[in-house]
Amino acid sequence: MAQKAVGLLSFSAISSLALRTHIARRTPLNLNLLRCLSTKDLQPSTSTMHDYLLQNIKISRDTTDVLQIVGSHHNIMNVRHVMQALRCLFDLEKTGKCHMPKKQIVKNPDFIKLCKRLKSQVRAISLNDAIEALKIVSYIGVPGNSTIVQVLLQLVRQGVNDLSLQHIVFLEFIMKNFERSPLVDALRIALPLVFDAQLSLKIDRENVTSLATLLQYACEKPVSDNSINIIVSSLQNLASDIDVRTAANIVFAISDFKKQSQSFQALLSHCWQVLAENMNECTYIEMEKLLDCMVKKHKWKEVQFYHEEYADACARYVITRDCGFEEGTYVLKKLTRLGHVNIGLIDYLGEKIVNNPKLVQECKSVIYFSLVSGIANADYKPESWDCIKDALLTNNVLCSKEKVGLPWLRLALDFALLDIYCPDLLQFVLQKDFLQQFLAREYNLLDRLQLLLLYQAVVTMYPSYSGILPPKDMIDAVISQNGDHVEHFPLQAALERGLGGPAYVWTRLVTKLGHFIDHLVVMRKGGYPVAMNQIPNDSSSKTYIEDLLIPSDSQIILILCMPASSYAVNCQRLRTVSLLTIRTLETLGYSVVPVNLQQWINLPDYEKIPYLMQNIKMKCDTMESSEANIVH
Repeated sequence: MAQKAVGLLSFSAISSLALRTHIARRTPLNLNLLRCLSTKDLQPSTSTMHDYLLQNIKISRDTTDVLQIVGSHHNIMNVRHVMQALRCLFDLEKTGKCHMPKKQIVKNPDFIKLCKRLKSQVRAISLNDAIEALKIVSYIGVPGNSTIVQVLLQLVRQGVNDLSLQHIVFLEFIMKNFERSPLVDALRIALPLVFDAQLSLKIDRENVTSLATLLQYACEKPVSDNSINIIVSSLQNLASDIDVRTAANIVFAISDFKKQSQSFQALLSHCWQVLAENMNECTYIEMEKLLDCMVKKHKWKEVQFYHEEYADACARYVITRDCGFEEGTYVLKKLTRLGHVNIGLIDYLGEKIVNNPKLVQECKSVIYFSLVSGIANADYKPESWDCIKDALLTNNVLCSKEKVGLPWLRLALDFALLDIYCPDLLQFVLQKDFLQQFLAREYNLLDRLQLLLLYQAVVTMYPSYSGILPPKDMIDAVISQNGDHVEHFPLQAALERGLGGPAYVWTRLVTKLGHFIDHLVVMRKGGYPVAMNQIPNDSSSKTYIEDLLIPSDSQIILILCMPASSYAVNCQRLRTVSLLTIRTLETLGYSVVPVNLQQWINLPDYEKIPYLMQNIKMKCDTMESSEANIVH
């Protein structure tokens, strides 16, 4: 008895709580959900007896006919007649056979009589009929604060503990469009509680479609982790029955969950795989909407939402169906945000541009910037690159530069990585007025570091540039801050042990152009480290590489610690900022060893030092080979 009492809620207590709690959310009615709820959960509870009035209502083929019958016979209509009239109105409206606008139906005197008759029959209405009537009047457009809706909600309130799980989901859906009232607020509080209390008793563990619907409700509402786990485990047991539509619904449901949870990971991965393998069953809009979910969650560091096969499947979808230049660029934009590289998609877009350069020359700014960013992020130049490059440089948005708020500085960085230096663009982004406006935004270290990187790229890799450079005070301010955010040097101890001690490894250095260097080692021919007397360093002082006294027969090697975000998520390609940093350092004459920090951390301890030593040795061998080639 105690357990049974847990499942039954005191509605007076809920109503009292509702007066202090307000929950409001509005979304448009979904016709598909209305259709799917015309099932056994919403069937009338009374048997249908043959009578002429009921038969005449059933055979009506127009809304006007139904309303005329109601107007003439409403005084003798019973519950069966009223419900049949409502069903006919709903079916005619749903199938497009109604020639009367919904607003006109709601105001029609005969429809008002039908609602009054329904109210008068309230004692004879079953819970199923009340919910079906609520569905129909809501669909037609009767306001949530109307008398008939409030009467029907009162019937639901009285039978709240007898509701099926599907009833609960559907009622919550309907009430999203109702104006707030004590009764509506109370039900919004009660329904999740009833759902939570009765899920384990009423759940149909063999109906995968129903389970997906329950999951969506559970992810949106404040239900217990236990209830969510019950639904997830049931879905996992039916994994082989999950089709494309169900998989999409599950992904959308999980994307609505406000908390991070590992319990979804296996189910989510399976659903992405189903979608990736059956992408041909999706429309372009459906495919892109699902990819949006992945991007949105990945942005908030929910890495379990990323699925490499699905991302590649989106690119293949665009290519095989020849979706077009704009559509392909929108997908490229999303893949770039994920840090995912797909060379095939870039080749597809490159071919489109070669065949019709005007696609780039006349495209919208969002298309243009997304295209350049995607190509730079892959560090890849498609075939006929010169033709593509010419089209990029003659784009209308680039030539006019009318919209100052666009990411011009990032465009200049992406161009630099692609060996494109546009003097007009550099003059535009490096002028004092533009930079003052750019840096006047809410303080963002990333913006300032991008400015510093562009400055480094122009000075080192575009020596013929004779235009303006950023004001010295701006650059000096950024240089002084670069590296301040770095507090830990996870490679330091391993490098010192591998090379012979602290005397062989310098940590936390900078160049006079502002590059931040994690570690520096000096190697002489044969791959032997050179020990050097180190000046005591603290966080308030800078050690410049240029000031170090290096033996003439040795070579500086810079070791940069690269976090996972520096690499493409699906391959070991370095991304724009990290790659451009390395290239500017190499242009200055330094040898650079980038170390993938995540990969290094995942190594067994006994492999970590050999891994670092091998990378340094490979760089030394490459240097010696290059010098030998120069001599010969």
